[in-house]
Amino acid sequence: MKIYNNILQLSPEWFRIRQKRMTASHAQAISACGAGLKTYIEKIMQEYYSEADPEHFSNKHTDRGNELENQAGMVYSFEKNIIVKKIGFVTHNEYVGCSPDLLAGDDGLCEIKCLADKGHFALILGGKPESKYVWQAQCQMLICEKEWCDLTHYNPNFKQNLLVYRIIRDGKKFNKLEKGFAAGEKMIKEIEEKMEAK
Repeated sequence: MKIYNNILQLSPEWFRIRQKRMTASHAQAISACGAGLKTYIEKIMQEYYSEADPEHFSNKHTDRGNELENQAGMVYSFEKNIIVKKIGFVTHNEYVGCSPDLLAGDDGLCEIKCLADKGHFALILGGKPESKYVWQAQCQMLICEKEWCDLTHYNPNFKQNLLVYRIIRDGKKFNKLEKGFAAGEKMIKEIEEKMEAK
């Protein structure tokens, strides 16, 4: 594991260090080791070999998250009395890495989601976080060697603006992720061989 503290997310350096690396935002597909992983690896390698500037995916949900993330982190730190720290990127190996939102205390992480009103209200009523976010948290814990991740949902439009779900590391999920990492690495190397032969 190597931590890069001085890289800003979405900066040219951040995009460079992510090249050819599977990341935690696709953990569910990685863990399933199926067609979704193949599609994801092909996308990673297409971006690696393309001479165009990296495409930055954006929609109203990601824009909302970017706008509220700092505010959410401050509210989380204050309400939970936990010291947090921003980092840029963490590498697991040559083919795997992640960008956790915050380091939390000595043993944890904080992953922030800023859902629209409908999604946040569903959680207030007793709903559960989406499976893909739980897998993302597990993947980040594996890569960052942490014991827990507070999956934190924030929406300032509600009195219950902060909803925190502590996710504990899960060995079975870690095993599935490690198998996915190995399968993805093999796919990457196969694509590299094909490209070198051309």
